Amino acid sequence: MEGRDLYLYRPPGATPQLEPPRDAAGPWLWRLWLAVPLMVLLGAALVQWLAIQTSQQAVISQLSAQQADETEMLAKLMGSKLEQSQKVLSSLGEAAAPWVQSPESQPPPLLDQGLAAPRYFDSLVFARGAQVFRRQVRDAGEGDAAVEPTERDLLRRVMVDGKPLVSEPFRSAPGGPSIALGIPLRDKQGAVKGAMAGVLRLQSQSLLPVSLAMSPPDSGQLVLMTSAGVLISHPDPSRILETIDNEGLLAQALQRWRDHAASGALGAQSWWLAPHVVSVAQMPAARWLVVRVMPHDQSLQAWGRQWRSWWWLLVMPLALAALAWLWLWGHTRRFRLLLAQTPLPVAAAAQAGAATDEIDRIGMHLQELHRQRDALAEQLRQQQQLAEGVLAHARFSFLLLRGNQIQEVSQALAHLLGYSRQDLLGQPVQMLAMADRDFELAWEQLAPELERLGSAEASVVLRHQSGAPIMVSLQLVRIADAAPATCWCFVRAGQARVAAQSPSRMDKLTLLPNYEALLLHLTALLQARREGLDQSSPSAPVLFYVNVDNMSAINALAGHAQGDLVLQHVARQLQLLQPFQGYAARVAGDKFALVLRQCSPEKAHELASQLCDTLQNWQPQLRSKHFVVTVSIGLLQIDASFADALQAVRAADMASYGAKRQGGNRACWREAKVA
Repeated sequence: MEGRDLYLYRPPGATPQLEPPRDAAGPWLWRLWLAVPLMVLLGAALVQWLAIQTSQQAVISQLSAQQADETEMLAKLMGSKLEQSQKVLSSLGEAAAPWVQSPESQPPPLLDQGLAAPRYFDSLVFARGAQVFRRQVRDAGEGDAAVEPTERDLLRRVMVDGKPLVSEPFRSAPGGPSIALGIPLRDKQGAVKGAMAGVLRLQSQSLLPVSLAMSPPDSGQLVLMTSAGVLISHPDPSRILETIDNEGLLAQALQRWRDHAASGALGAQSWWLAPHVVSVAQMPAARWLVVRVMPHDQSLQAWGRQWRSWWWLLVMPLALAALAWLWLWGHTRRFRLLLAQTPLPVAAAAQAGAATDEIDRIGMHLQELHRQRDALAEQLRQQQQLAEGVLAHARFSFLLLRGNQIQEVSQALAHLLGYSRQDLLGQPVQMLAMADRDFELAWEQLAPELERLGSAEASVVLRHQSGAPIMVSLQLVRIADAAPATCWCFVRAGQARVAAQSPSRMDKLTLLPNYEALLLHLTALLQARREGLDQSSPSAPVLFYVNVDNMSAINALAGHAQGDLVLQHVARQLQLLQPFQGYAARVAGDKFALVLRQCSPEKAHELASQLCDTLQNWQPQLRSKHFVVTVSIGLLQIDASFADALQAVRAADMASYGAKRQGGNRACWREAKVA
């Protein structure tokens, strides 16, 4: 039989009989049926376990960061309470300063003067030379108690150092756990002649929040302690003013905070100390530490509820294993049929049949490629229709530029400039410039940032077909993987994020456009309103004319350098108020202007009131003096009735003086019917 081919005989028309899988392919098929689903099951379970672990770590990190932020906010709140107490004590020190030069030995009669500030403290302690006095404030009827050693030491250090100090917490006889705030008392020449201290109980005057005294059960443990480990506030009142030596978790958190502070890092920190999340933040005034301890099970409570709702993830590995088994079962039937129809061994006729099958497969691939080509052509046609619809009906203005040639243009931009789309396609972009020099300056500004970031923005003046100027903001965006020098150019009419066309039109103090740039902007705006070119807003533009009240008094009392800081702050507030198409400028001195194209009278009045309230609540401290900054605002709707920009500015100026005559810190419209 060597050298011969052997064929199995099958009568014509006979149906092949399928043999069992074990007999047809051997025992490896059964192992494949078991191994593949098992591998799918194990792989899906491993991926799910990794997802659970990653999600758990992400939740812990998020909760730790959130807990650190909350702890730091609480520390800043308590620090502000101490700063407020120090300010009250400073005002009392000014009233008690003459006492250090008087020959009398009695303490200053602050309570006898009827002042409300002394009642802020529980008691007041005075020192002058070897004389030390205490005056009870809250419990004056009980008589003056003896001066505590901690208070004496604080007064001595204040007189030696000559600066305000805060004592460590101590247990006073009449008031329980307390702290003392000390300031020096000086004579007219500035020499330290005495000292004064205000004593506060830790739970008085809301010095410590109620949440520190009584922590909710679901918020963990909240503790306040000194940097030396002395407890100031604790859920167990008997632990106050004791050390944390016998509380291992707090001691470990304190040691980690000391290591963190030694590295020079600032801000609150959170650590995972199983099974707790511990956050530590430092108060800025007294350098006390706020420690919050959150149990691990409470930190992951929300995460656990979320994963319990995703029970279907547990079923996914089983479903994938079942699908893999079905896929193997279907392909096994096809394999059995192929074995039944194939003669053994394979001869030349079988090889010819294989070649024919390969040709058929090539034909099937060609048919599939043809079908894919038709589908891509249909998809390209739909995308072209979509792009044409966007260009024709989009409400925003844009160009597609290749070099200096206009490749595509939106209907909104063509309408804004008075052209049709066909008039602009293929034309050089310089035809839209009011002057060639404007485009050259804009390109010098845009080119470096466009090369570095891929996008850049600048303000230019475009030319309407009628010759009228239109101030716009251009934003160029380079298209990745496109032809060289191809980019989108988005156009926003009336917006001026760049302050001026040249340094001569920019105010050097506030970095806002100056009076000349404002007049140019208003001139272009009036021209557009007269010719009906600006139809983007249903209402006329609004001009805000802002006049800072009492600016001369601020310059006289605080100096012109401090007054410049006030002007810069007003300029920043105006920049924050300008919406999508706003224009802020400095007119002169303490006068500013803000032009809003898309603003109704009601919205303008609301923004003006917001600006007044923001500046009034600012209350800056200039040369150790507090000032209240107010403004008088004149509001004016700009329409085609104004002859020029100068007339509109003067009308808004008169409206601002009307607001100033009514007491300032308000807005006044030019026409009463608008208000």
